[in-house]
Amino acid sequence: MNSRINFCQNNLLKFEEMKENKEKLKNKPGVDLKRLVFDMIEKLPERSRDIIMKRFNLGGYGEAKTLEKIGEEYKITRERVRQIESEAISRLKDAGEKYNINQIFESIRSNIENYGGIASEKKITSFLFGSEKGDHKINKQITLFILSLDDRIKETGETRIHKKIYFYEEKNIEKFKNVIKGVEKYLEEKEKSVDFNKILKVASEYRKDKKTFPLSHLESYLDENKIILKNVLGEWGHTKWAYINPKNVRDKAYLTLKKSEKPIHFVEITDKINILWRNGRKANNQTVHNELIKDDRFVLVGRGIYALKEWGYNPGTVLDIIVEILKENGGEVKQDDIMREVLRKRQVRKNTIILNLQNREYFEKAEGKTYKLK
Repeated sequence: MNSRINFCQNNLLKFEEMKENKEKLKNKPGVDLKRLVFDMIEKLPERSRDIIMKRFNLGGYGEAKTLEKIGEEYKITRERVRQIESEAISRLKDAGEKYNINQIFESIRSNIENYGGIASEKKITSFLFGSEKGDHKINKQITLFILSLDDRIKETGETRIHKKIYFYEEKNIEKFKNVIKGVEKYLEEKEKSVDFNKILKVASEYRKDKKTFPLSHLESYLDENKIILKNVLGEWGHTKWAYINPKNVRDKAYLTLKKSEKPIHFVEITDKINILWRNGRKANNQTVHNELIKDDRFVLVGRGIYALKEWGYNPGTVLDIIVEILKENGGEVKQDDIMREVLRKRQVRKNTIILNLQNREYFEKAEGKTYKLK
């Protein structure tokens, strides 16, 4: 019994502490949402208040608690917890007029319409709280709490095609799905990446009047979908393509070099990979170097420096490059021309080239600083 009393007291203290410490941040609807939400919840009976706080993780519990977990804490069934939660939500909805919560609902709805009728909780949270500094986690939970009070808003769970989405009208979610499926079909037929303008053109085919698809709507659709993605080069394609959504170090290294547009050292490639894919598994220098060696898309052009083969670089040593230059130019070339061509294909010192030209097994020196193949 005492443990339960202590449990309730601790949560009340945590609730009061949060009330005292909450920041006075102004959101776009013109309401201090944190103050409003905690003022509303404060009017609930003690147990109802505690359950709402835990279910929406408004008390800094680490994560929202399940019905089962709360039931265990209160020694009641999960169904009873659900009933208390439902009753509390009903009370809060009834009290909404006093707090002018409809103003917030209308602001959210207007914003969602500007996004083409669909939006993720992240986008709605960003709209309500902007780029304000503060506890982004609690901002998200407050957003979810507010959305639970609006009977008009609907949500659809995450699928193969899209993330979890909020919307008001079924026609908007269906339009979103049709556009994404249409663009996916186009990409699968073309089998190549495209720019944003091409995506826009395909999306516009789904307008009855065939006019240009609203940019804000299409950008929102692309934000919430999981099929059509943009790579680090700004090109759009299918998520299953390694060129768009790389899964391994080799493909990330390829895109990194492609983005750099010049040969770079494998250590720099590693650093860039970890910046471009900061949320992925961290790459290390040795792994990146090993993958570059094994993949024929990459050519070693200097000491630890790699380029892409598609840029016109061919594999081989400096000796191989000199032989190739001589063969392509009738078997005899001036030293300055050899130096210039080798340096165009490899990042090495001039002394390295001169040293290789002294190889009498392959070359012999002719008049006027000219070399020819034996």
